[in-house]
Amino acid sequence: MGTPVPTGGHRAGLIESYDDSTGVAALAAALPAAYAPSAALAAIAQRMEKDALAKYLRNKLPTKAAARSGDMGEILATAYLHEEAGYVVGPSRLIHRDHQEWAMRGDDALGAKLHTDGKPIIAKAEAKSRAKLGKRTVTEAREGLARNEEMPSPHSLTQFADRLLATADDDLGYAIYDLLMNDGVRPDRVSHLMFLFTSSDPSSQVAADLQAYSGPVQQLTITLRVQQHQEFIRDAYEMVIADGS
Repeated sequence: MGTPVPTGGHRAGLIESYDDSTGVAALAAALPAAYAPSAALAAIAQRMEKDALAKYLRNKLPTKAAARSGDMGEILATAYLHEEAGYVVGPSRLIHRDHQEWAMRGDDALGAKLHTDGKPIIAKAEAKSRAKLGKRTVTEAREGLARNEEMPSPHSLTQFADRLLATADDDLGYAIYDLLMNDGVRPDRVSHLMFLFTSSDPSSQVAADLQAYSGPVQQLTITLRVQQHQEFIRDAYEMVIADGS
């Protein structure tokens, strides 16, 4: 991965896959935990027949290509916030949705970390996953980041803090509550991540978007390019089902 470079007073970076099969295997290993609590996965694997886990995962994972693509973008954006940007992300919000094919409302991904002043910094992410991705999709992502006056939605942020309370980062969850209830969420406490997952090259559209942005929030756009976008997603999900059986 190249280090994000200054663009329009903000930053943009590119991650490019040169070995899709390795990426598919890594994602397939991680996908079950994005859809189900680890305790449930372990219990089913240990207490039921061999193919029970595959049956369980079929009821949790989306089957439609569009739903899989949207979920994958969100999962990868969340992983970037945690693994590359150093934010705490908490348990996956996909675990609690009502239906495996329905997109969830609210911010696509949130991350948080404590500043030296003891108060949290919040990352709000908007993820887009398209085989061919151009100006229209970048515009849609910018509109998503602009919602709620560019701040994380209070509902999404409250749910995020709720999830953190069940983890070792409960102190961060309480700090988010304190920010919401007392100080309020301000632009100097927020950064934006636009995460684009595609096989195309939207670099010119990304540069134009960042150069046109005039708001108060720090911006980072990351583009993850794979050679075969749709096949990459399909193979990762199908490998999960095959491994579960």
